[in-house]
Amino acid sequence: MRSIRARLLLALIVLVAIVSLLAATVTYRRVLNETSALFDYQLRQMALSLRSQVSLAPRVEVPPDQGDTDFVIQIWDPFGARVYLSRPGLPLINQTVLGYANLSLQGQTWRAYGLQTEDGVIQIAQPIQVRERLAQAAALRVVIPLVLLLPIMIAFVAWIVRRGLLPLRLVTAEVQRRDVRSLAPLVTDDLPQEIEPLAAELNRLLARLDQAFALQRSFIADAAHELRSPLTALRLQLQLLDRAPDEAAHRTARESLGAAVERAIHLVEQLLALARSDPGETAWSFELVDLADAAAQAMSETHALAESRHIDLSLEREGEVPVRGDGDALRTLARNLVDNAVRYTPTGGSVRVRCHTGTAGAKLEVIDTGPGIAAADRARVFDRFYRRADANETGTGLGLAIVKAIAARHGAQVVLDDAPSGGLHVTVSFPPPS
Repeated sequence: MRSIRARLLLALIVLVAIVSLLAATVTYRRVLNETSALFDYQLRQMALSLRSQVSLAPRVEVPPDQGDTDFVIQIWDPFGARVYLSRPGLPLINQTVLGYANLSLQGQTWRAYGLQTEDGVIQIAQPIQVRERLAQAAALRVVIPLVLLLPIMIAFVAWIVRRGLLPLRLVTAEVQRRDVRSLAPLVTDDLPQEIEPLAAELNRLLARLDQAFALQRSFIADAAHELRSPLTALRLQLQLLDRAPDEAAHRTARESLGAAVERAIHLVEQLLALARSDPGETAWSFELVDLADAAAQAMSETHALAESRHIDLSLEREGEVPVRGDGDALRTLARNLVDNAVRYTPTGGSVRVRCHTGTAGAKLEVIDTGPGIAAADRARVFDRFYRRADANETGTGLGLAIVKAIAARHGAQVVLDDAPSGGLHVTVSFPPPS
């Protein structure tokens, strides 16, 4: 049973039924005991009322309507002789007792009370069966209304449960009325304390979804804008290739077309890398990774570009540098840092990559001899598709955005600083592996 309403109803109905039955049972037993005590009191009062008439026996005046009751009145004189019997037709009770006692006569139990007076003994007796029948009738008259109230109590319990769960149904109905474009927060006014945390968490989830969708829309718009230029360039290069008048022009147009294709491929790869690095897009499986190996693999992918620009590319490492993270993502981070450094370093320059670890965690450093980045631009270079106005190299504007996104998912910090040679010094600090 998965319904909260059904579970509450069942539990409360069972509880009400058990409590009602226990109350009815206790009430029934209590009424029986109190009725029995009342009958005993009645026996004694009858004996006390006849106390002054013992000397007049056998002319005792039986109280009105007592001749037809189940009571039996007997009076004995001081010598033990029976001088009065109210019901001559009944079998004689030949046991004289004082106080209360249960007497057996021909298989039937009687409740008797004996009172000693100066003139003799008065005994009032009544069949136990009659007392029990009267007591049960009195108890049932008390219990039956309580039992009849049980369905009414169950109906009220059902109404209370339905009423109590009404705010939850209202929240559910409001969510059901939403479409995929409606991410406004839910109304939390006058919600019960038990439902308010759920509505607050839903609102926080809607806010995160709204932010994620906004980033996605922005990313799609920026990607569409950025892809338009290389695709247009490809089309122009194809047209130039078709119009080439001679072999030299044809070769030049084909080289330009190849470069345009490479730029388009690089842009698409960067877009895919950025999409994969966005929080929540993919589930990464973190494990212990050697950061130095990831940097070495990234450098091997950029080695051809560094050679073509006559740039000295070197790696300094101190054994294994363990980091808890995703190996592919860390290689992408290192490749973007090295690729950026190679692209913006003038011909004949150098790019050094250092990997080391300490008590504060692992660090990846990329130091180049390029123009560096002005302090005013260092906060903005992490934005998507941002390109500095004084940049000589045409890039995608995504490299450092990818680095920042991957670092954030690994709990790492990226710091841009001036290199001793005047270039850029990038430091990525990772937390110690746990």
